[in-house]
Amino acid sequence: MGRREGDGKIWLLAGATATGLGVLLCLIGWLAIAGLGAFWPLSVTEMQLRNGSALLGEIVFEDSGVIALRTSEIDRIGVAYRRVPRIDIVSQSQPADAITVVLDDGRRLFGRESTTSAARVFALASRPALEREVQHVNALDRLARMRLFFGNVGRFLATPPTASNLDGGVLPALIDTVVLVLLMSMIVMPLGIATAIHLHEQRSRSTRFVRSAITTLAGIPSIVYGVLGLGLFVHGVGGSIDQWFYADRLPVPTFATGGLLWASLTLALLTVPVVVVSVEEGLARIPAGLRDGSLALGATREETLWRLLLPAARPALLTGLVLAIARAAGAVAPMMLVGVVKLAPTLPIDGDFPFLHPSRQFMHLGFGIYDAALASSDAIRGVPRAYACAALLVAVVVALNLSAILLRHRLRERYRALEY
Repeated sequence: MGRREGDGKIWLLAGATATGLGVLLCLIGWLAIAGLGAFWPLSVTEMQLRNGSALLGEIVFEDSGVIALRTSEIDRIGVAYRRVPRIDIVSQSQPADAITVVLDDGRRLFGRESTTSAARVFALASRPALEREVQHVNALDRLARMRLFFGNVGRFLATPPTASNLDGGVLPALIDTVVLVLLMSMIVMPLGIATAIHLHEQRSRSTRFVRSAITTLAGIPSIVYGVLGLGLFVHGVGGSIDQWFYADRLPVPTFATGGLLWASLTLALLTVPVVVVSVEEGLARIPAGLRDGSLALGATREETLWRLLLPAARPALLTGLVLAIARAAGAVAPMMLVGVVKLAPTLPIDGDFPFLHPSRQFMHLGFGIYDAALASSDAIRGVPRAYACAALLVAVVVALNLSAILLRHRLRERYRALEY
């Protein structure tokens, strides 16, 4: 009877795990489909209306009563949408000679080569902005549309955004996100490992108090860390650095403003409880006989720690790194206070000495999701862009985590013999 109950619990846990994985995969798939859908080339539609006028553009939304059409954006991006009731449409077609002119600032102009509208479109394209690309989407077959689709995806990954942040790519945000996470990891891992070693080696009231404090810090909202980083790092440490080393530039701040360094330190404080708990648990799982045997052979406590215990606990160290990356990559609220901006095309890493510029403001994929979804002046463009940024952020986090997980697996196999 007891065995049947145990089997039922195992199957229940397996079902819950499979359900969770299924929901996660569905979420990732939905983000990928919604994000990649923004890069598929839309056909150009011509509508003849009851009042005798004609509209030419891309259908961006439709339901049973209304069709939303993006027409030529002559003045600026996002102001040429028309809501057309279906009862006002006499006919609707996709002419093969339709052209789409995509400008450098993201605007789209539409015309037909067989009419005078094409000359007007090219005249408008040459006046306010440089022409970037002329597309004949309606005349393309599926293979050509796939090539155009992959070209749009490549442009999204490999180019900087436009001034409106509604078009162009996310290359600066992608690089800044990876650099921020790596710099945060370089700061938090030594700090977390040192704290975990102290808590593991020392048994006293003070260590119990520190352990309780770390547990409490793990539950503090991330925005509180942003306020702490703003007051302590930006205005405190950064203001002092400016007074000591950059007094000739004041009142223009150098370090007393948000930047990559302060954001990395803030995220390190945010994630250090996760690293401490993971490393301490890894040290506690090492058999006590290994330590006793090392000491009995004449090794000092320091040598035992650095030559035996920490190498054996490397899988736990990498587990802490994985958890820290997962939490830091999505912590947008604190970064909005300590350095992230909407548009910063200058990268913190370049070819000029000292190559890494920690005082520069930066972009972030997480903030790009917020900006595109909630602060965009063109929701029809912004929401799909937010999905694309979300899918890319998930891919970055998964790639970083998989690298750490694979390394952890190799180390775990290497030191598995120490458990026996």
